Amino acid sequence: MDIRNLLFILLLFSVPFWEGCTSILKPAEKELKVLQAPKRDFKLKIVYIPSNATIQSSIQVRKVYNNNEVIMKDYERYNSVDTIFFKNDSSVIIVLRDTISYLGNKADTMLLIF
Repeated sequence: MDIRNLLFILLLFSVPFWEGCTSILKPAEKELKVLQAPKRDFKLKIVYIPSNATIQSSIQVRKVYNNNEVIMKDYERYNSVDTIFFKNDSSVIIVLRDTISYLGNKADTMLLIF
C-alpha cells in the first residue's frame, strides 16, 4: 500500500469522525420565548441551552435584528424561566429558576438593561 492510498483512507475516516465529535459536543438549543421590545426595532429571544460534558446549562437573552442575533446576557446554571416582562422601554425583568440544583428550587430576579 502506497502513501497516497493510506492518506486517502485516513482522510476518508477522519472527516466523518470529526463531524460526529463536534456535533456531539454542540448543545441543542431550545427557544423559550420571543418578545418584541417596546418602542424598539428589535426582538428579544430567550433561549435555553442544556448542559453537556463541556458547559453548564444556561438561559441566554439574545437581541434579534435584521436577521442577526447578538447574545446580550448568558445566565449560567439556570434551566427555567418563570416570568419575563418589560419594566420600561429600555429594561426587562426576568425571573429565572434552577430546578435541578442541590441548593434548592428558588427563583432569582434579574434586571437586564438594553
